[in-house]
Amino acid sequence: MKWSEARVVDTNVLIVASAADDGSPFRPESTPVEESRLRQQVRDWLQWFEADPERHAVLDYDWVICGEYQNKLTEQDYGFLAMMSKRDRNEVVWIGLDLDADGHAILEDELAAAVTDLADRKMVAGALAAQADGLKCKLVNACDTDWIDCAEALAKSGVEVHHILEEWLKAKHAVKKQ
Repeated sequence: MKWSEARVVDTNVLIVASAADDGSPFRPESTPVEESRLRQQVRDWLQWFEADPERHAVLDYDWVICGEYQNKLTEQDYGFLAMMSKRDRNEVVWIGLDLDADGHAILEDELAAAVTDLADRKMVAGALAAQADGLKCKLVNACDTDWIDCAEALAKSGVEVHHILEEWLKAKHAVKKQ
């Protein structure tokens, strides 16, 4: 099977998209994205991703990435349902992750030093594993400014981050850095 593109979807994308869904028990005020039109933009991206059979989700055999999803979302939340829809339609790139004794993904030293959020390391390792399998893969982010902090190291490693709310995110990052 040949995949056109793969995406490692950060949990924050699923949370924000869920908060924009009227049917989800996830509430809008539980995200840092206060404007409903921006939450809707994230939901629109996830709907587009979910519906496109040429875009595959990256998940790991040991369910570490989905485990994080399940720590933040219920099985009723739209974001989790969207990822399970991808799985059910076999639109998933399955990868293996090397984990340390604490269950965090192992990255090369320079990259590990830059990706300070230990939970984010599994997402980076997932993108690298998909790329090692010869796939075009991006990491997708909605509202986490940490991805901007480590952008240079990610780029050196060949990991591109697609920021759904890029302008909003850059403004938040600028405020954080002040």
